[in-house]
Amino acid sequence: MAHHKSAIKRIRRNDRANVRNSQYLSAVRTAVKKFRLAVLGAGQGTFDKEAVRPLFVSAQSALGKAATKGILHRNNVSRKIGRLSAMLRSAEAGQVAQANVKAAKKSAAARRAEAAAEAPATVTVATKAKVAKTAAKKAPAKTKK
Repeated sequence: MAHHKSAIKRIRRNDRANVRNSQYLSAVRTAVKKFRLAVLGAGQGTFDKEAVRPLFVSAQSALGKAATKGILHRNNVSRKIGRLSAMLRSAEAGQVAQANVKAAKKSAAARRAEAAAEAPATVTVATKAKVAKTAAKKAPAKTKK
């Protein structure tokens, strides 16, 4: 716990700034998310240029203000705006835009189950050789009489 009057005041001030910055950052993330969801509509055929352009402008504005206020680094903001504008251009061109959505990682068991479901009906020569090799290893050794 701080003992000096100035340190106590600084803690109060930092807490207020933290609340203000986190609220602003949340608003920025919401603006970017709304734009991305609108652009993803291009893949499903529900893309509307007139509705998406203002969302891009608002997201770009919010990101720029966050950089000005020091909430986000200016290079980070520049990168994000560049990616958003690339998404907008590809959506306006009629291509399916990449949304930078993190793909959920599949577990090893899920990948094996998918591979088993998609397994070909025919067995390749290499697979036959591998099965024969493992069967030979497992065969009991011959005993001398």
